[in-house]
Amino acid sequence: MSLHIEKTDILIIGTGLAAVATALHLSKSFSILLVSKGEMTESNSDLAQGGIASAYLEKSSTAHKEDTMFASKNTSCAERVDILVEEGRQAIEEMERFGVRFDHEEGGYALGREGAHRLNRIFHVGGDETGRHVMRQLRQSMPDNVNVLERVLVHDLITKDGKVVGAMAFRDEVPIRIEAGAVVLATGGIGGLINWTSNARTVTGDGLVLANRCGAKLTHLQRIQFHPTLLATETPHLVTEALRGAGATLVDDEGNHVMAHHPLGSLAPRDDVARVLTERMGTVYLDTTNVTRLRERFPKLALTCDKLRIDPRRIPVRPGLHFHMGGIEVDDMGRTGVDGLYAVGEVADAGIHGTNRLASNSLLECWVFGKRVARAVRLNRTAMVTKETLVYDISPLVFQAFRAQIGRWLTISPSLDELKGFLQNTQTLTMTKHVTRQLSEQTLQLDAARLLAQSILEMERYDEHDIPTRTATSVLD
Repeated sequence: MSLHIEKTDILIIGTGLAAVATALHLSKSFSILLVSKGEMTESNSDLAQGGIASAYLEKSSTAHKEDTMFASKNTSCAERVDILVEEGRQAIEEMERFGVRFDHEEGGYALGREGAHRLNRIFHVGGDETGRHVMRQLRQSMPDNVNVLERVLVHDLITKDGKVVGAMAFRDEVPIRIEAGAVVLATGGIGGLINWTSNARTVTGDGLVLANRCGAKLTHLQRIQFHPTLLATETPHLVTEALRGAGATLVDDEGNHVMAHHPLGSLAPRDDVARVLTERMGTVYLDTTNVTRLRERFPKLALTCDKLRIDPRRIPVRPGLHFHMGGIEVDDMGRTGVDGLYAVGEVADAGIHGTNRLASNSLLECWVFGKRVARAVRLNRTAMVTKETLVYDISPLVFQAFRAQIGRWLTISPSLDELKGFLQNTQTLTMTKHVTRQLSEQTLQLDAARLLAQSILEMERYDEHDIPTRTATSVLD
C-alpha cells in the first residue's frame, strides 16, 4: 500500500480541549492539522461532567490555589499553580467570547462545588454534560486554517537533527506521513489501558510512548488518580462529584455516612475518598435525598439511572481509574526537552496536580496551558525523512491476555510479582517490520503500560509512596 503524505505547519495530536484550545489561539497564518485516533468527539474532554473550576467571581485566586495545594497534599508546584488559577480567572469570559454559554440561575451563574473546594466555583454547561456542550461550541469556533482528520493512529514521531519534524500514522488502514514544523501532543491520559475507567477507550497513553521514543523526559508516571464514584454496574459510568457538592452523601447499606470522620465529609479530596471506599466491605451508595431538582440539574445521571433501573435516590458506586497526574515533563509554556515537540493537557506533567488533582482543574489546565503552548510554538524547517518502525508481532488473543494482566498490578498495593512478570513477558516479544494499524495500536498500549510499570516499580524500590492516589483492589475485579 502506497504511503500518503500530509503537510502542515503544526500537527496537534488529539481533539480534546487541550488540542482545541491550542488551535484556537495559534496564529491564523499557520496551517494547523488536528488528528484523532477515533472520532473527533472520542475524548475525555467530551465526557467531562462537573465543569470548570475558576476564581472568576472571587476577589483573588488565593483560595483556589490553597484548595489545589491542599488536594495535592502540597506536592503541586506552587509557581505553576499560580499560573493555573490566576490566568484561569479569565477562562470563563474567554470561552464565552467563543460562544460557550454557562448555566445561570436567578442572580447570576449557577456555580457548583466539588471535592476539596471550600467555595462554589465550578462553572458548568447543560448541568452534568459540560464537556459535550463546551467541546461542541469550541470546535465549531475553529477557524478555516484548522483542519481535522479522524481515525488517525499516530504510531511514531519523525526526528531529524534532534528536531521533531512530523509523524508516521495510519488513517484507517492507509499509512500516512505527516510533515510538520512543530508537533503538539494532546493525547490525554491512560484510562483506556484497562476496562474499569471513566475515560474514553481511545485514551491509552500513546503520547507518553511517542515522547519517550524521541527522547523527551517523562515524570511521575506512578501518580494515577481513581475517581471515587463510578456506577457500580457492569459498565463504568462516571457519577459527577458535583452531585456531592449539591448535597449527596456517601453511605453504607445501613445509611451510615462513610466519610463522617473527615472534616470535609463526602467532599474530601478524591484520593482520600477512593481509599476509604476500596477498603470497605459491602456496597457504598450515594444518598441523594438532599439534592434538590436532581433531574433538572443532573440530566445525564438521571437518564443513565433510568436506563439501568437504578433508584437515583440511592446510587451504588465504586472507584475507577480517572486521571493521570504524571506525564511528559514540560516547562511553563508546554515545551518539552525536544526541539519542535510540545505537550499540553493530561499527557503533560506541568506540575499542577501533584499526587492528587483537584476536581474540575483539568479542563482549566487545558485552556490555560493550551493558550500558552500557542504562544510558545516555533516552526522548524528541514528536509523530511521517513522513519522505519518496528512493532510487536502478537495476536489479538495474546494482546488481550496482557491487558488483563495490566489490571492485576495497577492497584494501590501493586503485586510486584505480577508487575515484574508483565515486564519480563513483554520484554521478550518478537518484533516485526510488517507494520499494520492493529499491531501498531497494540504496541503503543503495551509500551505505555511498560512505562507505567517501570515507574511504579521504581517508586516501590525507593519507597516513594504516591500510593494513596490508587485504589486498593484490582481495577478489573
